[in-house]
Amino acid sequence: MINLQPDQHYPKPDRWSFLWLLLGMLLSLFSFGYWVIPLAAWMTNIFSLRFLRTQPLWRGFGLMVVFAMAVNAYAGADMIPMPFPLSIGLIALQVLLGSLPFLADRWLVPRLPGFAGTLVLPLAATAWEFLNLTNSPLGSFGSVAYANYGNLPLMQLVSITGIWGITFLMYWCASMANWAWERAFEPRRIWRGVGAYTAIFALVLIYGNARLLFTTEPTPQTVRMAGITLTTKPLAELFAIYERDVAAFRAETGAIHEQYLAATEREARAGARLVNWPEGAGIGLAADVEALVQQGQNLAQAEGIYLAMPTFKLFPDEQRPAENRLYVADPKGNIVVDHVKYGGNYLEGTLLGDGNLQTVATPLGLLTGVICWDADFVGIMRQAGQRGVDLMIVGANDWRGINAVHAQMAVFRAIENGMALFRQASNGTSIAVDPYGRVLTSLDYFITSEQVIVAQMPINAGVTTIYSRIGDSLGWATVIGFVIMLVWGIINRRKAYRTEAIPSDQALAA
Repeated sequence: MINLQPDQHYPKPDRWSFLWLLLGMLLSLFSFGYWVIPLAAWMTNIFSLRFLRTQPLWRGFGLMVVFAMAVNAYAGADMIPMPFPLSIGLIALQVLLGSLPFLADRWLVPRLPGFAGTLVLPLAATAWEFLNLTNSPLGSFGSVAYANYGNLPLMQLVSITGIWGITFLMYWCASMANWAWERAFEPRRIWRGVGAYTAIFALVLIYGNARLLFTTEPTPQTVRMAGITLTTKPLAELFAIYERDVAAFRAETGAIHEQYLAATEREARAGARLVNWPEGAGIGLAADVEALVQQGQNLAQAEGIYLAMPTFKLFPDEQRPAENRLYVADPKGNIVVDHVKYGGNYLEGTLLGDGNLQTVATPLGLLTGVICWDADFVGIMRQAGQRGVDLMIVGANDWRGINAVHAQMAVFRAIENGMALFRQASNGTSIAVDPYGRVLTSLDYFITSEQVIVAQMPINAGVTTIYSRIGDSLGWATVIGFVIMLVWGIINRRKAYRTEAIPSDQALAA
């Protein structure tokens, strides 16, 4: 049987303790940002937890937090679009709060039956990530699950649990490894516990492989779609011109608009049924943007295409915020999607969208669209799965600090909600995927000067997912599960104190 006796109290001496800390911090450098190695993301918590369990409680926790703050500040400061002092402060706060599940593990595990203690860290860490990232103005940035991009069988789990299922497995792996480590990896003491975890992980991979192999027939019909990103002045430079000289700004943006329209016409005549622009492609004064949108409508009608036009509308003579807006024109020239961005508005100072996704039935399938940061909000994006969306259009504008990872995050939304996704980016990675996250085409803005991507996208190919129906049930389950563990640990501790305080009959007789 799996050991159900209360564990010994920590710390458990280990002369290599500080080596585990250094290994954990080194591996964390490859757990997010530019150089993500999935295995590193799984192992970093194993060594960090080992260090904490071999140190006095507060000293170990303090050292772990300080080291983690330094590593995250080095690796992640350029991922946050804030002034340096603010970004460092935010990183420090997130590291401190994100380390609390390790503190909970360190305090609770000795007070719980042996194998049950392996659930403390995954429950606490997943509950924290769920509560934090579903309420964060940054969306789901920071989830450890995203480090697993590219492992398609494992990624299929999000079609049931959302990203929280992968997070739970990763942290459970860390606590299971330490549970076995503390038992000297003796097979007779750990085989049932390790076997239970291995069986669950194997079932996840079997499900993922089966979903990829057997649920995609018959092969859906495809159509040609194109994404266009012109190498123009960066938005920051255009805003600087706007502040100095409005007339020069109008000349610059007018030329950009003409280039996008010309490139769209070229791609339409090459056979594209839908053309997608990146966020900010239609930047300009309100009147100029409205003229661009009308020209886009006329072009869509003339060429018989769908045209996704992200715009950034400025109002220099009015006391009103700028509008970061996506217009989608249909082949009749009508605007069928008019979406206002809702993600990151507090940083941009733009009009806040209502977060209600607009959908339209088309020959390409049920279509919707969002802008860049919007795709990071898992709860709002789940509307697409609930409504049976077949194709999600995303226009994005990134920066080097989040290049690649931001596009990869959007792929998880496609799998969660069972929809194809076409993301066109400036200063980032453009990508097109099917409803299972398989990449149809991609292009890194910083690697090639060619800024047009073409994909044969599936149409009417949306699939129903369990996640789109049950939502974040696993996230809430981890919150409840951790509360149960906490109460259990407190009760067990009180029982221990009561047992120590009441002398035995033998002691009284003596």
